[in-house]
Amino acid sequence: NGFAYLKRVEFFRYIRAGIAVVNMEIEGHGRSDGMLGLVPCFERVTDDLSSFFEEVMTKKYPGKKCFLVGESMGGAMAMKVYNRNPSFYAGVQFFAPMCKLSEKMLPPDWVINLVQRLLGESGNVNWLGELPIAPAKGDTAFLSFKLPERRRLYTMHPFIYGRKPRLDTARECIDLTSHISKKLAKEFDAPFFIQHGSNDMVTCPKLSQLFFDESPSKDKHIKIYEGMWHNLLGGEPKENTDRVFADSIKWVLERA
Repeated sequence: NGFAYLKRVEFFRYIRAGIAVVNMEIEGHGRSDGMLGLVPCFERVTDDLSSFFEEVMTKKYPGKKCFLVGESMGGAMAMKVYNRNPSFYAGVQFFAPMCKLSEKMLPPDWVINLVQRLLGESGNVNWLGELPIAPAKGDTAFLSFKLPERRRLYTMHPFIYGRKPRLDTARECIDLTSHISKKLAKEFDAPFFIQHGSNDMVTCPKLSQLFFDESPSKDKHIKIYEGMWHNLLGGEPKENTDRVFADSIKWVLERA
C-alpha cells in the first residue's frame, strides 16, 4: 500500500512461515522522496515498482517464485505491475483492493469532471494538483480501523498523510480504477486471491466480487470476511488478523 515501514511487524508472519518479504515505499509515501501524499503519475510508480522488484528478486532470490501483494491502493498497483511482466510473477495477493472507488467515498460526477479538466493529464504537476482538497466523503482512517487504539496510533505516526487526498493523487486513483473496471478486470488472468472485509466502507467488497467474476483467470479465489473492516492487516482484533494471514500464507505456500 506504499508504506513498507508500517507493515514490518505484521509481515513477520510471512517470514516465520518461510516466505521472504521485499517491500518498497512508493513516491510520496513514508520515507521515499516526494511531497507526502502526492502521486502525480501511477505509470511512474509502476516503473519504480517493476524495476525494483525484478532487480531484487533476480539478485537475492534467483529461481524462487515471486508473488505480488497489494493492499487497498496497492492492490490496483499490483495489477499494473503484474501486467508489465506476467511471466515474472507466480501470482497476486489482494487485501481489500481498490478495484474501483466506493461510491460512498466519491463526490458527484460533475465535481470529478471539473477537477480532471483543471488538472490535465496524468503526470502534470502544478500548485493546484498539490492541494489537499479532493472532495471525499468520510474519514479514511476512521473508516479503515475497527479498533480505536490502532486508529490513534495510525493517525499519530509522522509518516502518515492524514489530510484529504491531494488533487493529483485523487485524479490518478480515479483514472486507474476506471481502467480496471472497464478493461483490466476482463483481461487479468493471473493466479490471484482476494481477501476483503464485508463491512469495508473504503473499498467495496461487492466490487472485488465483480472483479473476481469478470476475470478469466483459471486460478482465482476470493474470501469475504464477515464483519471485518478495510484494514484487515492492522485494524482488526488479533484473532481476525491471524485468520487473514493464515489464509494468505496457505495460498502462497500451495503455489510456491
